[in-house]
Amino acid sequence: MKKSLSFFCRSVLFVMVCINCNAQSLKSSSNDVLSLNHLPSLSKMNKSEAGLGVEIISVIFPINPIIAVEDGKTYFGLTKEIGIGMVNAGHISAEYSHLFRSENSNHLRFSYNYDFYPKPGDFAAFMISVGGGYFTDFNKKGFFPQASLGMLLAFTDGVGIIPYIKLRNTFMTDKTQADIFDFSLGLKTIFYIR
Repeated sequence: MKKSLSFFCRSVLFVMVCINCNAQSLKSSSNDVLSLNHLPSLSKMNKSEAGLGVEIISVIFPINPIIAVEDGKTYFGLTKEIGIGMVNAGHISAEYSHLFRSENSNHLRFSYNYDFYPKPGDFAAFMISVGGGYFTDFNKKGFFPQASLGMLLAFTDGVGIIPYIKLRNTFMTDKTQADIFDFSLGLKTIFYIR
């Protein structure tokens, strides 16, 4: 298990370095920069047509499944992540997870993720996100690297959802406590600012 976690962490670090190198090598002309306007079919609906309903539904729905492995035991739960970001600058996220177990069932995470868009399509943009952040279950704390694959679907110029698959390993600051590896899939809400 330790070898696989070490491999996972090295892999995430490698991807982060590669993406950062790619980002540094891009020219900053307007043709090279991704914006939500590059998704014409989904960004045609402006904020006045969508109304406040899109934002409210995006925040509330959906709640996604999560599988966490801690100290050799597997736990199932529900999670919801909301992010705020800038295209080509990444995003910050807050995520709450509730695991179905008797103790330490509430997890809270804050993270920064760099989003890499290999090539935006007509309706959506495939994306790879790597990042890291802070974890607490209100009794212990730790830090984590994470990586996810997803697809940005923009409802308006500023709101989108991302179907994703995410892997993460949380390292506890107190080495007497077990680290947590988790896997989640679902939809997260993201608000883009300009």
